[in-house]
Amino acid sequence: MTTSLRLEIEPVIRSAERLREEILKLLPEHQGLPALAAGVASAARAAETVSRNLKRPFGIHRLPSLFLAIALILLVGWLYRDFLSVTPLTISLPDRDAQELRDRVSGSRRLLFRPVIVRGSRESAQMIAADQADLAFVQGGLPLPSDLPRLEIQQPEYVLWFLRQNAADASHVRRILTSLSGEGSHTVAQTFMKAWKLDAQVEYVHDWKRLYDDEQYVIPNDIDAVFVVKDPSDDQTLTAITHLARAGFQLRSPDLGSRAAQHDFLKPVPIPAGYLQSLPPFPAEQVQTYAVPTYLVARRNLSPRLLAVASDLINGRPTSITAGSFDANISEASEIFQGVEAFMGILINIALAFFALLGIETMTYRKQFHELNSLVSLISMHQSSKDVLGLTDPKRRQNNLLYLSLCSDLLGLVSSISGYYTQENSSLLFNNLPEIIHQRCDGMKINIQLKILHAMIQTPSLEPAAAEASTPPG
Repeated sequence: MTTSLRLEIEPVIRSAERLREEILKLLPEHQGLPALAAGVASAARAAETVSRNLKRPFGIHRLPSLFLAIALILLVGWLYRDFLSVTPLTISLPDRDAQELRDRVSGSRRLLFRPVIVRGSRESAQMIAADQADLAFVQGGLPLPSDLPRLEIQQPEYVLWFLRQNAADASHVRRILTSLSGEGSHTVAQTFMKAWKLDAQVEYVHDWKRLYDDEQYVIPNDIDAVFVVKDPSDDQTLTAITHLARAGFQLRSPDLGSRAAQHDFLKPVPIPAGYLQSLPPFPAEQVQTYAVPTYLVARRNLSPRLLAVASDLINGRPTSITAGSFDANISEASEIFQGVEAFMGILINIALAFFALLGIETMTYRKQFHELNSLVSLISMHQSSKDVLGLTDPKRRQNNLLYLSLCSDLLGLVSSISGYYTQENSSLLFNNLPEIIHQRCDGMKINIQLKILHAMIQTPSLEPAAAEASTPPG
């Protein structure tokens, strides 16, 4: 089993102090070199103080790693939310639509469908306004708060207005058969009766469901008209229309004239002859009526992404035969590149912010590295005058060799202090401050070793005067 090796700063401090004592003892006439040894010891103690500060739980040195961790967590969370997560949604809808919607969303990996069965659109509107559901189907004509986001479903419902054969117009209508009390069909019927000024004389019978559920149901003779807002392609609606046709009811135009412009949920549409029944054709001729949209309404704080995804599922569009192919045009290629650019921009901004924080942290170390750099420069100046090549005086040669050896030892300690900083804070590897110190120390030590090797070279002795001139004091 191998153990990790670590550089300790205490031996460096002791070595610097020991070198200072040796210099004072062996080279007492050189006052500059002991000061350099004391400076190296002081730099080592400063490194020890910095190391202790790095162990604190808070500090500027932890900002880069903390930022990077938070940024990556947020990025992963965004990717999970937008591409991987399965979102549970509560959808309020009538029981007749629940199974169809369940079939549409059962294969989705993006939504978890939880239906809440209600009687009709009014109850759905109340639930969505009270934040008791995430989404709700609400028929046009019901009042909704204007701040609720909504999407119009592509397949609208039609206003179906039936009169008995012997009824010339709506002015003699007294009893109207419609759907559930207070729900979409009933509410729209009240709107029409008010526009026709018949609201005070009519009475509503809520037996629409019996028209398609009960084959034995006989429409009472006092029912003058039928008013509903339904999807004319729905099987239940067609069954009820067949029942009405056998009972002698005719589809009429619920014309509001200019008053239709007062209701933004009404859109004029024609019902062609024979559209509701082919044989015999029903209606016998084209009838003008109104389309009433159904809205998918979301609670106030539902994200637009979820609303769009839910809308795509609820629209129930079949898969095209070309859906699996990919034939990129300029527009699609532009969208792809824009998406890649946006994602790469996020990563690049995270990297730039990370390196910017590393730069701020590096500024806190500049003083220490400038001090080490200054020590290297001073050692270089001191050793530059201690050449041994050509010296014949044994004592001076010995002193210069000892001087050079001590300078090399000091350079080794300075390099160790720089390495200690890098060991204690690995983020310093991202800048070249420690590398500069190492390179200067190594280059200077090689120069000193070459000078020491010069002592082995035999050369003619220099003139005493020239020797004296070439040797500066100190």
